[in-house]
Amino acid sequence: MVFVAALALVGCSDDEVPYPTELELELVGFDLSTCSIRSDGELRCWGTGYKGLLGYGELETVGDDEDPCDVGPVDIGAPVRALYTISHGDRCAILDSGQARCWGRGFSAGYQEGTELLPRQGTTLTAERDILQLAGGSDHACALLAGGVVRCWGQGALLGYGDGVDRGEREDLSEVLTTLPDVELGGPAIAIVAGDFHSTCALLAAGGVRCWGTATSLGYGTGEAIGDDETPAQAGDVPLGGRATSLVAGRGSQCALLEDKTLRCWGEHAAYGGLGYGDIFTALEAVGDDETPMDMGPVPVGEPIERVVMGDLKTCVLLAGGRLRCWGDGGPGALGYGPSVSRLYAPPDEDIEVGGPVHSVALSRTHTCAVLDEGIRCWGINNYGQFGLGTSNPSPLFIAFPVDVPFRPSCEE
Repeated sequence: MVFVAALALVGCSDDEVPYPTELELELVGFDLSTCSIRSDGELRCWGTGYKGLLGYGELETVGDDEDPCDVGPVDIGAPVRALYTISHGDRCAILDSGQARCWGRGFSAGYQEGTELLPRQGTTLTAERDILQLAGGSDHACALLAGGVVRCWGQGALLGYGDGVDRGEREDLSEVLTTLPDVELGGPAIAIVAGDFHSTCALLAAGGVRCWGTATSLGYGTGEAIGDDETPAQAGDVPLGGRATSLVAGRGSQCALLEDKTLRCWGEHAAYGGLGYGDIFTALEAVGDDETPMDMGPVPVGEPIERVVMGDLKTCVLLAGGRLRCWGDGGPGALGYGPSVSRLYAPPDEDIEVGGPVHSVALSRTHTCAVLDEGIRCWGINNYGQFGLGTSNPSPLFIAFPVDVPFRPSCEE
């Protein structure tokens, strides 16, 4: 599972590589699928999705023996701004209206087991403010609303309210955001992220990061839960050693990009390398449980970072000129450095040979896709058509170097 809050694109500053206006496309990577969001809000998905998660009802696999363009857009009923996975694999789209529409089989979509409803028939989340972002873990979900307000529902110890009370019922989730109190953060938030485990983090407008949940590696160095009997405001900022400008999350892990363009990472699964601190830490179960990100220092990338994206157990950074580097655990070929490289414990010195400047990148557990001026290139495992090539590529099972994807952003050419 990949949490798209962690993959959301950060707005470009003047010194960053501009987003390619000729593509007008954002890619989002999930566990075994890829989705595209056009600038006009059209959503298309390919790969595979259990119980209709792709958004095409009973059609669970797209792109293995057909062009994704031939299937048509996901019928969601309104233009889409962003797409997320929350809770037990549910998909939620932020709509142009400021509402969110969710579908899937977990508690957060409000479905009974066995249903395969279309997104248009899904649960529509509304609030008195526009919904800007969503994030969710195993048993909870949170929404960032206009004005920097965060509200969460699910298992009480994960919500950050400091009282341990469960909130949100399956039957009334469409209005759950109108009944929830605001999480006490100590300031307005500009981003929220959550990994696959029991934690959520918010980036405040002032540049601080505050995390809560029952995970022991929240970054405070105490190994204790936050938010069950105190609020994130009471816990204060995670010690980073600088002001954060963006925040991403993977499976049980987080990374913050600081103003000086260095990176701090913390969380679970340090032994898989996604945190980037090298093989000296492969024996560690986590970073941030008995040390802080400030104690660890910068992830050794070696040059200024323009943008960071985090997937399941791997992390990628965009450097000046649209150069891309990735590390962590990606499986055969998914890191982009050839078939013999499936895990890197620290950032490599070598750029991935993508074929041109990369403007954005989408990560999943098994594959990676990048948006270039010329189009889309993907690498990794393509066993369910997640590249959109019109084949599941059973032999070889994986593609170790970036290949062109024939998906056309306009689907009209």
